[in-house]
Amino acid sequence: MAKFTGSLMGMGNPLLDISAEVGQDILDKYDVKVDNAILAEEKHLPLYKELADNYSPQYIAGGATQNSIRVAGWILAANGRPGECSYMGCVGNDEFGKRLEKCAAEDGVCVNYMKDETTPTGTCAVLVKGGERSLIANLAAANNFKPSHLETDESKAIYESAKVYYIAGFFLTVSVESLKIVAEHALANGKTFCLNLSAPFIIDFFGDQVATAL
Repeated sequence: MAKFTGSLMGMGNPLLDISAEVGQDILDKYDVKVDNAILAEEKHLPLYKELADNYSPQYIAGGATQNSIRVAGWILAANGRPGECSYMGCVGNDEFGKRLEKCAAEDGVCVNYMKDETTPTGTCAVLVKGGERSLIANLAAANNFKPSHLETDESKAIYESAKVYYIAGFFLTVSVESLKIVAEHALANGKTFCLNLSAPFIIDFFGDQVATAL
């Protein structure tokens, strides 16, 4: 990977979105509310196969922070500033992980994924009904990001070069320690650190992690 010299870094949960138009029956079957985002529980796990088997879904590179960084990359490139964006997260060493990396690279994002050899790349069921989306994230490998990844030469070059950092609240369920490393670097060097609280369940169930981040 070429040395990153851009200005924007994101860190989060890279997921492959599995998106399909569904009826109320599917929302009821899996106890999912319209226009909400949740982490998958055991009862939700059959949903991913059901979408693949019965709904001809779209497969889209996703994850809240990765999406934001990709869009930022489009905007900056359109204004004559390509190569300004980078992203870190954890994926499996599998085809879904390769698809995510290819998609990000095509959008001009410098990705520095941590690779988990034993856990598959995370997925997110995107249930679309009446123009509203309900998200059920199965983090899988995305849940295994470790602070040790930030100790690599590639990672240090990225976060030391960046001037602005963006992390969604979803990452607070994964590695508060990693978030703190980046946030403390931003604070010590007068850089901008942005945290999105993301979804109600983050506040409801991960209040201590939010307090640590703040």
